[in-house]
Amino acid sequence: MKVNTTTPVVSIGIDAAVVAAHQIAIRGEVREDFRTPPTLAGLAKLTKRLEPYAPALVVAEPTAGTWLPLAHAVTAAGCEIGFVANRDSARLRKAITGASKTDVIDADMLAHCAEVLGVGAAAVPPPGQIALRRAIRRRHVCTVDAHRVECRLWALGVWAFPDLWRACGGHTLAQPLLRRWPDLGALSRARLGSITEIVAAHSRDTNPELRAARIRDAAAGWASFWAGRLDLDGLGWELAEMLTDINTADQRHRNATDQAVGLWQQHWPDDVLTSIPGLGPICASTIRGWWGDVTQFRSAKAAVAHAGLNPSMWSSGLSEAPSRRITKQGPAELRLALYQAANVARRRDPQLAAHYRRLMTERGHNHISANTAVARKLACRAWAIATTGQPYQPRDLDGDPLSLTDAADLAAELAVPDNIRSRTRGTTRRGRLNPN
Repeated sequence: MKVNTTTPVVSIGIDAAVVAAHQIAIRGEVREDFRTPPTLAGLAKLTKRLEPYAPALVVAEPTAGTWLPLAHAVTAAGCEIGFVANRDSARLRKAITGASKTDVIDADMLAHCAEVLGVGAAAVPPPGQIALRRAIRRRHVCTVDAHRVECRLWALGVWAFPDLWRACGGHTLAQPLLRRWPDLGALSRARLGSITEIVAAHSRDTNPELRAARIRDAAAGWASFWAGRLDLDGLGWELAEMLTDINTADQRHRNATDQAVGLWQQHWPDDVLTSIPGLGPICASTIRGWWGDVTQFRSAKAAVAHAGLNPSMWSSGLSEAPSRRITKQGPAELRLALYQAANVARRRDPQLAAHYRRLMTERGHNHISANTAVARKLACRAWAIATTGQPYQPRDLDGDPLSLTDAADLAAELAVPDNIRSRTRGTTRRGRLNPN
């Protein structure tokens, strides 16, 4: 194979645009600036202009979805493409140019990111992985939307009828109850047996009739309190609209979940990731959507950093904070999936349960920080299992193999005591370096 020794050594940056034109900066032995529109003709022009510089690295920001057609245009020219997070490039631009920002400045700055930030070449995901990633992202958006509507319902309930909301004990019972009787007056006149049926179906109350009586009395009390002071018909309409929004968001969430799981099963049948306790179809499909076969990561540490679960560091002068909050610089969908899976895994895996217990009892962590640490270990295990292709084997604290049942029993014995779990949230403390 002939090696082209006349290829100029350059670094290339592209400031991607959604509506306007892409700004390209070529720096090094050749200095050139040009623009191309995000159209088929523009991408073809970009490929032709970059061919003389193959196999140079092109650095761009993953702005919206523009990274995908740009990646194919760049690789068609024989070049490699790397991506830098928008947050990192913005900080670098501010350090270099201050408050000034233009497309030309951004492209020039991106051309130097490979040297300054150590950006490496990224692989272009296959079509199946991209489709799975977009379905997971859609599911994440639906999850956030549903949570926001539920928060609005909770905010309305705690000021309009707090006694009723407390009697329900939360959304699980309040939603089906208010869905049937959104009007407080109608709920106060409902048959006790009808309310009891809903309480029994949506709660674990040992005496559902007593709770049903509390609910009806609370509804009657607030209906009487708001008489002549608040339009109860308007309140009932608002409640009905919120509950309709919740139903719509839940249906969209189910559709996105079915799509994501279907794509995952199609492209990764019998996925070995599900052998890890706590990793079900949702978390496994999310991992595959962003990591694929994980070959783009050289180590588990790199995979954890991609998910944004690695702790940041801070030291300056005589102060040091060796363990700060996580960077959160990866995809939020992947980070949330690993966090939720960790909350299950720590109840089934003895080693993770022991790690969680040690952080809670000895290090003074709260649940969120301790579970985040478990999620970080879970991400390392997912990378190792996906790399080797071998099913996960649960082990005890001495490293001896265990069955899934025995592992879950041992993890239950390592549960954190309730008195420690219920303590107030702790704070991160910064230590002082010894000047001596």
